[in-house]
Amino acid sequence: MFTKTKTAAALLLAAAFAAHAQTPVSGEVADAYHFKYWEGSPLNAAYNEWWYFNVYDAKDGVQAIFTYQVADPLNLTGEGAGDLTAVVYQGSNIVTESDLYPLSAFSASYSAADVTLGANTISVSSPDTYLVSGATMDGRLSWNLRYDRDAASWFADNRINAAPAAWEEMSWLIYMPRAGVTGTLTVDGRTYNIDCSGYHDHNWGQWNFETVLWNWAQFSLPGMTFDLGDIVGNPNGTASVDIAGQRTVFSAGQYNLTHTKWAFDSADNIPYPVESTFTAQNGDVAVSLVMDAQSTDPLATGPAPSLVIYEQPTHVTGTIAQGQNTATLTVDGFVEYTAISKPSSN
Repeated sequence: MFTKTKTAAALLLAAAFAAHAQTPVSGEVADAYHFKYWEGSPLNAAYNEWWYFNVYDAKDGVQAIFTYQVADPLNLTGEGAGDLTAVVYQGSNIVTESDLYPLSAFSASYSAADVTLGANTISVSSPDTYLVSGATMDGRLSWNLRYDRDAASWFADNRINAAPAAWEEMSWLIYMPRAGVTGTLTVDGRTYNIDCSGYHDHNWGQWNFETVLWNWAQFSLPGMTFDLGDIVGNPNGTASVDIAGQRTVFSAGQYNLTHTKWAFDSADNIPYPVESTFTAQNGDVAVSLVMDAQSTDPLATGPAPSLVIYEQPTHVTGTIAQGQNTATLTVDGFVEYTAISKPSSN
């Protein structure tokens, strides 16, 4: 999720880009590898694909994310690689690891989300059950987790244009909007027995990491899920809420996201939000939320100027109304904010 390959060669070829057919994907196959459907485009140097998982354990006060990624699978830039990113939040203590692997260490199936990155794996036991395991190269973090899907998948974006250039396209599958997560997570020798909720989604496509900026949010409760994929300055943003299996989708014109409190990242020389409000209305469904970041990890993709992803476990309060019925929420989840770092003025 956090590797940025050089896209200069791809950008030079942008004028020559010709659209080609994308094989439709549906069901469990949608969570499998997708590169073969894009191969042959002159923009393959800008291809990225990742499988993202998170877990929020309120019982032990620990949260974590894991991302299995491949960038530039044909190594057209000479910098194609696999990337394993893992972050664990223990209150104010945040352990961040990002390990690069040669392309030869990456493999993935076109029939299911079976992924290998070195000794790190995603294994599909059934359409509703994944086994996610791995360890960072320095041994600080390791995990062996079972994800049991507890809400219906949603194919939120199918090859949408995500940036000013027509060739920059992205797909987004929310395969597990909510999952029951069990297993173990070990941080610097301390092992947590995980039994809580989590989330899994999947992104793929071709784009320049310095032109696609986003806000993302996710939380869930039994019988209810919420997700937001807001693309900055782009009309293709979307949000949705699923209540008891009935999904309401909000287009970019039907929701409003406002960042209301900010902090400053001195290392990357940019501000980032620590509180945001979200409101949306579609028919008789209305959402009103306040999202308060509990901690922040700035995941920089390279030296300035480059993309920085602010990954934040978040406390959410608010209401979701459907007709005459209104539910008051107090729930935990995750948000992301992205920006481009700036060189220091010193």
